[in-house]
Amino acid sequence: MSAPTTADSSGAGPVAQSDGAGPVHRVRLPLRISDYLGSHVNNVRYQEFSQEARLLWFREKFDVPGSRVPIALARWMEIDFRRVIGMGVPDVWVDVQVLKVGRTSYTMRTSIGTESVGEEPCAVVDTVLVVAAADEVTTLEITPEERAALLGGGEGQA
Repeated sequence: MSAPTTADSSGAGPVAQSDGAGPVHRVRLPLRISDYLGSHVNNVRYQEFSQEARLLWFREKFDVPGSRVPIALARWMEIDFRRVIGMGVPDVWVDVQVLKVGRTSYTMRTSIGTESVGEEPCAVVDTVLVVAAADEVTTLEITPEERAALLGGGEGQA
């Protein structure tokens, strides 16, 4: 089984968005036999693919010396299942994008697909995440540096 890999969606660097959303970041995740239910990927796995891709994205964005890694708790999630992923597919791609950043929360979209069905996603997962203190109860305001990192500017760029 191969390890997850990351890249932008085009292979040429971050993709700029005109609607204020952050760039799209593509992650590839290997599929395992346990991901399947019958002859297709189990629907529950789409949420897990979304979470794994978000975690890989966070590590890349915030796991740098001197950075405050925000604790983000999922408060709302919606999955739009569009088509199945059948047996025999070695991996899925997951496009991760921050759609909107508010005062204490932000919305992320993960689009999940596979080369065997083309560039149209098989599922789209929208998740609202709330930034919390270590007690996981108190919400925190998103700092200008975190906002810049979330929207693709990197920390230190407000």
